[in-house]
Amino acid sequence: MDNQIELLETKYCINHIYRQKAIARENLFGILDDSMSNRLTLISAPAGFGKTTLLSSWITMHKKRSLTASWLTLDADDNEENRFWIYFISAIKSALPDMGEKSLNLLNTSRIGGIETMITVLINEILENGKNFLFIIEDLHVIKNKQIFNGLKFFINHMPYNMHLIFTSRLHIASQLSGIGNLNSIIEIEENDLKFSKKETEAYTNEIMELKLTYHQLTRLYELTEGWPVGLQIAALYCKRKGPESLSDIEAMILHSNFADYFMEDILNSQPPALYEFLIKTSLLNAFSLELCQAVTNMENTCDLLRQALEMNLFLSCFDQKEEWYRYHNLFAAFLRKKAKENEPELVKDIYEKAAKWYELKGYPQEACTCYLKAQCYEKAIYLIEQISSPLIYQGQFTIIERWIESVPAQYVYGNIRLMLDYVWIYLSRHKISDASYYIELIENEEEDAELKKRSDMKGEYLIAKAFIKMNHLEESIHLLKSAMELVDQYSPNYAAALMSIATTYIVHGDVWEAEQYYLKALTASIKIGNLYSAAYSWGGLGMMLTCQGRFREGEILYQEAEKYLREKGGNSIPLLGIVYSGLSEILYFKNDIELAADYSDKAIEMFEQGGIFDIKNNCYVIIARSLLAKGNDHRAIEVINKALILSEKENTYGFKRHIQYCRARIFLEMGDIEKAEEFIEQYQLSPTDNLKKYNLHDYILLAEILVKQGKYEDALLYINELLKPDSIGGLYETQLEILKSDALLSLSKPEAAFTELHRALIKCQNENYLRLFINYGTRIKSMLTEFLSKNYTVSDNKEIMYAKDILNYFDNTSKNSIKSIPLLTKRELEVLKLISSGASNEEIAQSLYISISTVKSHVLNIFTKLEVNSRAKAVVEAEKRGINHTIY
Repeated sequence: MDNQIELLETKYCINHIYRQKAIARENLFGILDDSMSNRLTLISAPAGFGKTTLLSSWITMHKKRSLTASWLTLDADDNEENRFWIYFISAIKSALPDMGEKSLNLLNTSRIGGIETMITVLINEILENGKNFLFIIEDLHVIKNKQIFNGLKFFINHMPYNMHLIFTSRLHIASQLSGIGNLNSIIEIEENDLKFSKKETEAYTNEIMELKLTYHQLTRLYELTEGWPVGLQIAALYCKRKGPESLSDIEAMILHSNFADYFMEDILNSQPPALYEFLIKTSLLNAFSLELCQAVTNMENTCDLLRQALEMNLFLSCFDQKEEWYRYHNLFAAFLRKKAKENEPELVKDIYEKAAKWYELKGYPQEACTCYLKAQCYEKAIYLIEQISSPLIYQGQFTIIERWIESVPAQYVYGNIRLMLDYVWIYLSRHKISDASYYIELIENEEEDAELKKRSDMKGEYLIAKAFIKMNHLEESIHLLKSAMELVDQYSPNYAAALMSIATTYIVHGDVWEAEQYYLKALTASIKIGNLYSAAYSWGGLGMMLTCQGRFREGEILYQEAEKYLREKGGNSIPLLGIVYSGLSEILYFKNDIELAADYSDKAIEMFEQGGIFDIKNNCYVIIARSLLAKGNDHRAIEVINKALILSEKENTYGFKRHIQYCRARIFLEMGDIEKAEEFIEQYQLSPTDNLKKYNLHDYILLAEILVKQGKYEDALLYINELLKPDSIGGLYETQLEILKSDALLSLSKPEAAFTELHRALIKCQNENYLRLFINYGTRIKSMLTEFLSKNYTVSDNKEIMYAKDILNYFDNTSKNSIKSIPLLTKRELEVLKLISSGASNEEIAQSLYISISTVKSHVLNIFTKLEVNSRAKAVVEAEKRGINHTIY
């Protein structure tokens, strides 16, 4: 028989490219297994997404090794109809030699009835043979001949039951084969299905490539490659040659690896000029719509070009539900941008400027500002920053503003009062007083500036910022703030900010009554004018005072009111919600709702990091540390509190570092390490003879507890009585002191007086549920309560007796082992672990939980630490071993 063409047998040989060390893609293997019950599977994805590798490894090593398979790899020469069908039949014959003779002879000798006659004969031959087999046809995208597609559609519409057909293509195959009849269901595997999961990325890099990347390096690699298999392979080879630290420089990786050759040879060189131009221009945008494309490219046929790019799978994906906005793969976009910057730098500026104008016209000033900065149109960017930075500050969005100002050359910042004030607020939010002071001094040098003279509201804002820096000096700070209030209108956001600042200054100096009055005034003014920043901090200040006074029920109601308001005005992810969550976590901790307290602290940290607010973030670490201690995890508790201390040392102001050190000492004392707790007392030279300050009252209560536990009962009693003298020190503090006084009196053999004090403490605790005050006192409180209930000294009514019994039951039912049975991971960490187990990337987890990628990284690191593992795969396995896995489903 003469086939009329010389056949290249390698075109219909199975591509046995599977290596011994490869990633077993079990999920995809399962899809392919299930697809065999259908007749057609379509696999479409851009170049390098592992289509061939998947099919080869599935056939070669998967459980269906006995499956009979034919394979045909197409190329551009196969667009001639006769040649195509000769190869089609020959590929089948390679696996089933006794099949296809009639159709092949008909194809070579006769045209009677046309190509459909030959296909009909082939279909009948396959049916007559009766043997089940698989036929894989690769690279369907190279076929452009409509007659071939018509023949394929005819074949598919009448395909024998004993055959399963798989097509692979770089294009969306469904559009190429439109007109196929109903085959019950066609199995489609696309780009998102073929992407490597984070788990598979880790297995490839650390097990196959033996790179041994750290968690953060692995995360960076995964974010760059976005699950693109060939991209991962090229990047991993580059890392092996240059070292893992090379991941930080994406431009160097693009330049010195095989990415450039890959993109040019496999993708760009084959594109028509118009589409090539479209790709270059639109790649400069992080995201784009059709209308934005038209605005920046000045190309008439953008709609057709966008459709072509999508159909050709050119690393382009849609990411909104309405399918109106698109983005390129990270590495492809980075390559195109680098090419544009090297070859057409002026075009780059032009594109960004046009995009900025479009965003500005459409009412998106933040996006416009970012594009103006990239276009180096600094005057226009600064104009927008001046318009929108204050509202963003009032929402606690410091990170965005900082990124913008850092993109502006220094000469534009110095001398610009608005930008320098923005820097002041950014640094104040992080307690970096020296940095904030630097810019305040620069503004002072510009004090005669026409802008500052002309704009009294800006002068008032400057005085408020200066007062924050001078907060340790009560009279000077209050004077500055009241001067500011004279300059700003009462409906200005700065007026509310001034009131809030006065309240905070009074708090720092221990004048609780004055602070409360000004917080209330600030809250009223803030709500009236919509200053979310000062409203949130006013609520936070009031909540803190209610907590210290032991008014938990009022505090919870206050925080709930704040949360509702902030969500309504600023959305569910406004960073200022962190203030609410932080306050609630402290109340929940004292009420002994440990898990929920830690969960709220986690959520607070997420919010603070999202907005760049760090001034009270460390207080959340304190609650997390004390929660860990409550669960018996002493080692982790010390780790977390030390982390908070390290962070606070960089931002030592308003006694913040001292507060963290106090909390650390408190943890050591609760652990029974009196010597470590004493280090705090010695460092700050605390003494019973000091003049007491309400603001630092907890420091002196710590000293009183140390005296009791050292057995210095007489000294302790004298000191406790002094601490109880001031009016309204708060129920929480009073209860602590009454517990201490009861212990000292009982130790001095004065049970009647001791139990009178214990009775008072039980009443306060029972009313507001200060349960942790008793539990944290340790086993000593157990013996005190036992004796209290057994003696006739008590005049308690049934409520106090029942409450004392409840506390004793806690000690009876709690041991180190039972404590450790409490879930190790917080609610948020369990949510993250659930997504990890599903193979979700950091970006996907962030989108799913509405948190930042950096916050996701923090949660993953916490999970690794708690489970004592160093990879995601191991975390999932370890969670299953510990029985944690069932809690995440």
